[in-house]
Amino acid sequence: LTVVQSCGSCDRPHGRPRLLEAPGTGVSLAHTRGWVAAAAAHGPVGVDVETLDGHPLDQRVAEAVCNEEELAAVRAAEDPRRAFLRQWVRKESLVKVGAATLDGAARLDLPVYGQRPARWRGWRLLDWGSDRVVGCVAAREEMRLRLLG
Repeated sequence: LTVVQSCGSCDRPHGRPRLLEAPGTGVSLAHTRGWVAAAAAHGPVGVDVETLDGHPLDQRVAEAVCNEEELAAVRAAEDPRRAFLRQWVRKESLVKVGAATLDGAARLDLPVYGQRPARWRGWRLLDWGSDRVVGCVAAREEMRLRLLG
């Protein structure tokens, strides 16, 4: 399969990825230090992954992208940075499917990770993580997770 990128507005190779041989298949890619995530679906799909690097949470960033409910959950969490990144990867996966924008991240009424079903306005959210990384995939359809080592 050949992954290509195009924005639809110019001839430069950037924008949402797609499969040349299967144009109706949604594709999303993400990377962070030491990790790569890929997702495919029958329609739009978005994936994000973030490394848990041991750095403290930047409160200014959290306040810029979280709503009040999310901020309260982040502040109450045993590991505030992990709690923040759990919400962040959800938001970023929805941005990648075109259902949200980064400018409007704080206005998203997403369910707080672990408190309500992982769905938002018809989008399914599939979360995963370990002690070193967290990620999320957003798609309209049921998803399966396959971790490769």
